[in-house]
Amino acid sequence: TGAIGRVDDAFYESVTGVSTSALTIFEDPAVLSDGVLVWRAATQWIGGIGALALAVGLLPFLGGSRELAGGPQQRARTSSALATRPVPAIKRVGAIYCVVTAAVALALVVAGMGPLDAVAHSFSTVSTGGFSTHAESIGYFDSIAIELVLIVAMLGAGSSVAFAWMLWRRDIRETRRAFELQVYLIVAALATVWIWWLRRGSDLGVSRGFREALFTVASVMTTTGHRVSDWGSWHPGAATLLLVLLVVGGTAGSVAGGLRWIRVIGLAQFIWRELQRQLHPRSIRTVKVGRSNISEASVDRMHAQIVYVMTLGAVASLVLALFGEGITEAITLTISAIGTTGPGFDDDGGIVSAAALTRSERVVLMPVMLTGRVFLYPAFVAVGAGATAMARSARLLGRS
Repeated sequence: TGAIGRVDDAFYESVTGVSTSALTIFEDPAVLSDGVLVWRAATQWIGGIGALALAVGLLPFLGGSRELAGGPQQRARTSSALATRPVPAIKRVGAIYCVVTAAVALALVVAGMGPLDAVAHSFSTVSTGGFSTHAESIGYFDSIAIELVLIVAMLGAGSSVAFAWMLWRRDIRETRRAFELQVYLIVAALATVWIWWLRRGSDLGVSRGFREALFTVASVMTTTGHRVSDWGSWHPGAATLLLVLLVVGGTAGSVAGGLRWIRVIGLAQFIWRELQRQLHPRSIRTVKVGRSNISEASVDRMHAQIVYVMTLGAVASLVLALFGEGITEAITLTISAIGTTGPGFDDDGGIVSAAALTRSERVVLMPVMLTGRVFLYPAFVAVGAGATAMARSARLLGRS
């Protein structure tokens, strides 16, 4: 379309879109045409439904995280389950995704957005992508109604699509999903109140301060990246808490990125079990989420996920720092890329967008964003499969 003059920049923006990250190269998206703005948001919508289909429709049937995502054995227990086979699961997930997107777009129009902005923001919100049509993001509109619609949409996108299906069918049997959702919503509420209290001395007033706190918590916890304020310059305690929430992300089986709350809950339960074993070495205890047991294989995978996140974050931050980024920028950019949220922050709390990065730094961030989108299990499986294939090819060439 001529919107971007270089192929590598176009490739980077495409990766940012499909990975549902908001680390765009455009400081002001208003320079783009209406069609490109909609397509740019649509790339995030496509990336979101692809990741959701992978997490809910494929991985549970290929042996990955059965207990965490809901494997076929669990789904076969009830005819009202999301699906017992991959194709029906993907169809139902796609139908839910499309209906919710249309509902959000309509709600935004009713709230006062123009049709173009409503369509673009519904794409980037339901996918937890965060692309906006304005440089100030949602702060541009300064509308309570629009913010409320997006808060509900973001919190919904960060919750499990399988749980939404169970609610629709009025058949909530998987208590671990209900427990995870309760923790997710309680943490969102407590974080909002705490951040609002930390910022109570600002000149915003009670109402405005609470609005900004609630919107930002919803945006960060769901790894969406919409902004009404540059929260990197907020109270250090508030910014730190938001970074932690960004790493955790949404619930299992949702469009949001991050570690997911079910893994954090499982890890906490594992630590509690090991502490109990120190007192009672012969006791036999299982790791539970709610009232549901988590298998030892899933516990091992949770530990591996933590190690992968820490390793990937450390390596990417180090490489960015070696390329010349400050330590604050390097760490926040890496955390944001893994969580698929978007911009990082400098020492003064200002936004660091991709426009301020060198092309080498963008190359570093692209695989990190893609890994964060499909999450680490399939990403490392793909890398391992590729390395194995290359090794086999090298051996065959050596023999010939």
